[in-house]
Amino acid sequence: MNSTQAASARAPAEPPSANAKSERISRLVRERLKPRVVAIDRDGHYPSDFLRELGAEGGFLQPGSVRGGLGEALEATSIVGHACASTAFLTWCQNAPIWYLLATENHELRDQRLGDLAAGRRLGATALSNAVKHIAGIEPLRLSGTRVPGGYRVNGTLRWVSNVAPGHAFAALFTTDEGSTMAYIDCDLAGVTLVPTAPFAALEGTATFALRLQDVFVPDAALLAEKGEPFLRRVQAGFVLLQVGIGAGIVRGSLDDMQAADRSAASTNKFLPDRPDKIEEELARLYEPALRLGLLPAEELPGQLQAILRLRLELADLALRAAQSAVLHAGAVGFIDSSAPQRRLREAMFFAILSPSVKHLRHLLSSFPPP
Repeated sequence: MNSTQAASARAPAEPPSANAKSERISRLVRERLKPRVVAIDRDGHYPSDFLRELGAEGGFLQPGSVRGGLGEALEATSIVGHACASTAFLTWCQNAPIWYLLATENHELRDQRLGDLAAGRRLGATALSNAVKHIAGIEPLRLSGTRVPGGYRVNGTLRWVSNVAPGHAFAALFTTDEGSTMAYIDCDLAGVTLVPTAPFAALEGTATFALRLQDVFVPDAALLAEKGEPFLRRVQAGFVLLQVGIGAGIVRGSLDDMQAADRSAASTNKFLPDRPDKIEEELARLYEPALRLGLLPAEELPGQLQAILRLRLELADLALRAAQSAVLHAGAVGFIDSSAPQRRLREAMFFAILSPSVKHLRHLLSSFPPP
């Protein structure tokens, strides 16, 4: 039995089914997101209003999610990603700090921030790409903190952080004399600067900036954990599992593109190796165990890290195959810059490099015994 099968066997027998919330989110995506997908992808339109509407529909993690509610958030992300992976990525960016607040022992911070984030009244970012690479031994921490009365003075630069803007906040891990500390930091604090990045091949509508922190005072009241690395290791499994919704959405969209191409070219498309029925079967094989894992209580997820990492890796590989196959099914139409298959090909490539990237995932999995 491999790790994915083991995780599935331990989890509840049935994944969450479609429900009224999913139907409301699907309608919101159809009416408020799909007409803007090209503007998001090509023009860099940042759909902050859609994110707030999604939050109002309960599309983000909710305060009770620590007891097994990741499955609903994962499915909501997939519904969004079916139309637009950029916005699904933003949905994940919003879910990540909610997940951290659910896990923190700083109950005052949780009570102050959690409700607004979960309802989409305030938006936020994870800003932990550097941190997850650091705990894997891949790179040093880019932020450092010095203890001062009432908090820390933090300095450094994070190269790429998404879903940030004035009024937003982000989670960050920084070094201290005692090790590392994790905090929830407001973008509006004195010394925080949002620096524009070079244009991307995709994901332009994700409010992505470099974050420069110059002598930023982070009060003790904003700390998620004094011992940052153990806290990050504890929340890592949920952080990665929530990304599965992005990849599942890309695959579902690619299936739509293949089926649309078949309406006029099925006689030749049938010779392609990755046909819709094959991709759909592989998606179910990966996505259903992910939903079951999303039903587990938060304290059980760290014990399922190997299975979650493997699911995330296999789904990244499947998204690349599905998006490439969609372009091949579409033929010359799939090579038009504004076409859906071409967009999804770029989205799938982003999903493969999103931290933890496929090489990072393979690095992490190498430390586990073979399944």
